[in-house]
Amino acid sequence: MKVLHFVSSRGMGRGEVYVELVNALATSMEVVLLIPKNSHYLQRVSASVEVIEYSTYNSRNNPILLLDIYKKIKKIKPDVVHTHFSKASQIFNLLNTFLHLPHVATKHNPRKGKIYNRLPNVIAVSRAVKESIENKNVKVIYNGINLENIKMPKENDVFTIVAIGRLDKVKGFDILIEECTKLEFEFHLKIVGEGKERANLEVLIDALNVQNNVSLVGFRQDIPQIIADVNVVVISSRSEGFGMIILESLLYAKVLISRKVGAAEEILNPMFLIDDFDLAEKIEEVYHNEKKYRKAFKENAEKMKDRFLLENIAKEHKMYYENIIHAERGSDSCN
Repeated sequence: MKVLHFVSSRGMGRGEVYVELVNALATSMEVVLLIPKNSHYLQRVSASVEVIEYSTYNSRNNPILLLDIYKKIKKIKPDVVHTHFSKASQIFNLLNTFLHLPHVATKHNPRKGKIYNRLPNVIAVSRAVKESIENKNVKVIYNGINLENIKMPKENDVFTIVAIGRLDKVKGFDILIEECTKLEFEFHLKIVGEGKERANLEVLIDALNVQNNVSLVGFRQDIPQIIADVNVVVISSRSEGFGMIILESLLYAKVLISRKVGAAEEILNPMFLIDDFDLAEKIEEVYHNEKKYRKAFKENAEKMKDRFLLENIAKEHKMYYENIIHAERGSDSCN
C-alpha cells in the first residue's frame, strides 16, 4: 500500500504531529509526503519517507499551483491520499474530481472548516473536534507519541509552573500570567514557545511587575525534560484540537492541569480539569495538595498512556486506510 500525505503548511518546527505519524507509518508501508518547499519540519522526517516538495503560489486556487500538485500526485500513483488541515483538503478535493483517488482528511482543531462536511472520509483528533464537523462519517483517531529517554526529574526549591505552545492568543498565556499574580506563595512560571504574541506578553509581564516570576524562554527542543522537571504543567488554552502537551505530560509530568478544551475531558480525571479560567484556584489546590495530585496523576497516566503510543496510533490509521480502499474497490465493482 502506498499512502500520500499532503500538507500545505510549512509549519512552526515542532507541533506538526503528522511528521511523527508518517515516520511511524513508513515502517510498515510506502509513504510519500507532499509538502511546500522550505518547510520548517523537514529535518524531522524519516529517511524512510519519500519527500516531494512543491513551490507555493500564494492562492490555493492558483492554476499553476493546482497543475503542479496534480502532476505530482498523478506521478506518485498513491493508493490513498491523506490530507491534513483545510487548505490541503480543499486543494485535493478539487483535484480529485479528475484523479478519483480514495481520500481521507484529518481535522486537527475545532475551528471552522466547511470542507470536512463534504468529504467522505474524515479523521478527527478528538471527540471535541468531531463535534465541530457536521459530516456523519467521522472517525476519531487521537494523536500519538513516542517515548523518549530523559534524565532523572529534578525537584525545585521554588514551585515551578510551565505552559507550552506557540505564543498565540488562543493559548491563553495572557490569562495564565494574570491568574498567577493571584497566587499567595512563591512561584516561577515558564512559558515555552515563540510566536506573534511575544511582545504583548512582555508588555503584560512588565505591567504586572512579575519579571522575577515569569519567564518567556522561547523555542526549546527538550520539552520532555522541561515537563518532567517542573511541579505542574498547565494548559490554559481558549480552545484546542489535540495539543501534544497533554500526551507528553502523560509520559513525563508530575502533574498536569487543563482547561476543558480539546481532548482534556476525554483523557484526564476530573480533578485535573479547570472550570472556566479559574487557573489560580486550581494551581493553589495543587500546591497545597501536591503529594495527592502527583499520586492521582500517575494513576491517570498509567491507565491512559499506552493508548496513545505512536505505534498503536499508526496501526489504527493503517486499518482505516485498508477499509477505505476496500470500500472504494467494492463500490467500483458494483458500478
